[in-house]
Amino acid sequence: MIRLLTLAVALVAAAPPLARAGEGEGALTRAPELLQAVEPDYPEAARAAGVTGVVALELELSDAGEVVSAEVTESADHGLDEAALAAARRLRFTPAEIDGKPAAVRIAYRFEFRLAAPAEDAPAPPELRGRVLERGTRLPVAGALVRAEPAAGEGRSTYTDRDGRFALAGVPAGPVAVTVEDGAHRPLRSMEEVRAGEALEATYWVARAAGPGEYEAVVVGEREAREVSRVALSAGEVRRVPGASGDAVKVLQNLPGVARPPGPSGQLVVRGGNPRDTRVYVDGQRVPQVFHFGGLTSVYASDLLQDVEFEPGNFGVRTGRAIGGRVNLVTRDPGERSHALADVNLYHATALVEGTTAAGVGVALAARRSYADAILTRAAEQADDGPGMRVAPRYYDLQAKAAWRPGPDDTVRLDVFGSDDRMVLTGVAREELRDVALLEYGTRFSVATLRWAHRASEATRVEVSAGGDWQDATIRAGDAYQERSRVFTGSVRSEVRHAAAPWLDLAAGVDGGWAPSARVEVTAAPFPPPGQVPSPQEPPRRYRARIEGAEGGAFLEATWKPAAGVAIVPGIRADAERLLGTRTWVDPRVAARWQLRASTALTAAAGLYHQSPPLAYLTEEWGNPALRPEGAWQYSAGVEQRLLPRLTVGVQLFAKRLFDLALPSDATVVRDGVEVPERFSSRGTGRARGAELLLRWEPGGRFMGWLATSWSRTRRGQAVGGERLEDEGDAYDQPLNLVAVGSWELPELWDGLSAGFRLRAGSGNPYEPVRAAVYDADADAYRPLETGRRSARMPAFFQLDVRADKKWTYRTWTFAAYLEIQNATARENAEAVAWNHDYTRRGWVTGLPFFPAFGLRAEY
Repeated sequence: MIRLLTLAVALVAAAPPLARAGEGEGALTRAPELLQAVEPDYPEAARAAGVTGVVALELELSDAGEVVSAEVTESADHGLDEAALAAARRLRFTPAEIDGKPAAVRIAYRFEFRLAAPAEDAPAPPELRGRVLERGTRLPVAGALVRAEPAAGEGRSTYTDRDGRFALAGVPAGPVAVTVEDGAHRPLRSMEEVRAGEALEATYWVARAAGPGEYEAVVVGEREAREVSRVALSAGEVRRVPGASGDAVKVLQNLPGVARPPGPSGQLVVRGGNPRDTRVYVDGQRVPQVFHFGGLTSVYASDLLQDVEFEPGNFGVRTGRAIGGRVNLVTRDPGERSHALADVNLYHATALVEGTTAAGVGVALAARRSYADAILTRAAEQADDGPGMRVAPRYYDLQAKAAWRPGPDDTVRLDVFGSDDRMVLTGVAREELRDVALLEYGTRFSVATLRWAHRASEATRVEVSAGGDWQDATIRAGDAYQERSRVFTGSVRSEVRHAAAPWLDLAAGVDGGWAPSARVEVTAAPFPPPGQVPSPQEPPRRYRARIEGAEGGAFLEATWKPAAGVAIVPGIRADAERLLGTRTWVDPRVAARWQLRASTALTAAAGLYHQSPPLAYLTEEWGNPALRPEGAWQYSAGVEQRLLPRLTVGVQLFAKRLFDLALPSDATVVRDGVEVPERFSSRGTGRARGAELLLRWEPGGRFMGWLATSWSRTRRGQAVGGERLEDEGDAYDQPLNLVAVGSWELPELWDGLSAGFRLRAGSGNPYEPVRAAVYDADADAYRPLETGRRSARMPAFFQLDVRADKKWTYRTWTFAAYLEIQNATARENAEAVAWNHDYTRRGWVTGLPFFPAFGLRAEY
């Protein structure tokens, strides 16, 4: 008697899609992978009659990986078709991607209905099973085709699942030729000996094919395609961009809309705005800085990042209290595999370890320590005569992460990280040029965040986070300015997303922070209004206080899809801030995207943005507590076009209208019944406009690269010199910026060899010329007469960086050596202006000299 046993097997779960649903255009960049397998119910009538068979289906998957429809292409009757269709609707896949974007596709899929005899009736058929892993990284290879061709008899084939596993039943005994093929890896062929009644377990190691198109992606751009623009860069691209030193965040400096920062500041100058106008976050937690001083590297290890979200403007209502851009570093969950790396170069060393505990908690630790002060100081000493720069940055950072999944619908994440910087910058007194004032900078901060993500249903997601950060900063600019601040800040954020209908998604949330106690100490010499000389009798102003404050906001956003390819995203946000006064505002925003066809998309956005003025400008000692929030109207429109399968072009036009900016004032006001200097008013205005172009050859072959060009102008309605504590306004106006990046794989010269370049050129930074100076007998020094207008411009900037990488790939680890040369032409680029003692001669403080860096990287 036959004992009934169901063997329902899905054979084509990871097969390449047949075509894009409804269009058939575009290039497949990621195949769907099976997330949730389903065993169909065997019809009782067919089971009793001993009926077996195969039902082949064609499934239509949505851009979210859900089965929208299923159609039988090969029938088995006897109720097996209906059972297969019912099971197919419960399958779940990862979204397929066409041209790098989630897309609806059709795939082939089949169920086999078999009734197996009991084990004692017949010997088990031979079986070949195992895993396909990538050489060097040990990562599973999903969607690889595994074929077994015996010397005699019918061959078998299947695809690996998301864990790289496969199983082939019924392989005839004897020698078998096994072939593993995958588009991203080199084909592998192996001979195996299959014995009757035995299962052969094998592990196949495949080497990645030439080309930097790793599937693990670092995304630089908006989080979702519904936003105004999107740029996606693979991890391979990031590591090979010369001048970026393998740092994912530094790649931001090579994208349209980002101007070259002044000197070694490492600031983000986005669309002509002040650096403080752009907020930086790690997993939604605001951080005081994204780069270590000098801009050599970011404060967070790139190997722990999943995405780098960058929006140069017109970001959505999920973020507020900024009138420039938005950067969010999205970290990845650790513990997917045991992993360790060490990276040592001429200016810092990095180490990382990660794995999974016995309780199933993924953990990771990373640390970095610099010794760039010794290297850069020595390099600067070799510069030619003339005014130069001495930079001694010393930095380190530390990251610790943990991720735990207590259930299929919940994830708990803990992220702790910190950074410490110290830098001293001095000028060089040569010939008749005076010494540039001492600039000392030190900052330390640490951040801890606990996050919970919950899937309440298929349509609803909830995210809650709470955290805190501690900052200790010291800034000294000669005798002109000294600041010390120590601040503890707590923060919370909660967000709910709900798919109300296929054409409507809703999101709502709140975020906020509070500083229960902050100590601030500021001492600064008076800065006279333009055209005036400071009085030698006026003492420095001092401000010492313990203050507390809070900020918070709430938002509501909808994503409306009125027609195929059209997404309209309206939203509104309300914010309040209590810090030396109370300020409130409401910001409406809207964005739209129209996918005309697979290769063409149009975007547009408009919105209102607000932020608080700098703290110093709100104090009675330095400014005016009655200042209003600074505001900006932002507008943008663009087009994205695919010219060739790997060549895309994107153009963005933008405009900003600034209002209520904090502006120096020489008027007097009555405050608490006393007539006092106003010092600052909210009468400042300005505007910025420009165009950005990105022409990109996408990875996937042996070459990758892009050309990014930005044209912009920034103007303020009033002079901004005098009484300012920092450069603002059109100090960051750079009409033209051009970046060209290219990298080639060169296996014909040496397997694992790649080489690349980065060329940066652009307008010089504006500066305020000194037309005259007066002699101050009391101070025995000349004092410049400032105009408040930056009417002159430094020489144009040009820098060429080159890089070469050689990678050796072993079965379970990799080893690489790289050489990167920044400023390969040794051009002396002007970064600041320097004057002689009586301001009759001008010179330039120059930037980074010819700077080679050699490094080694081992990864397991």
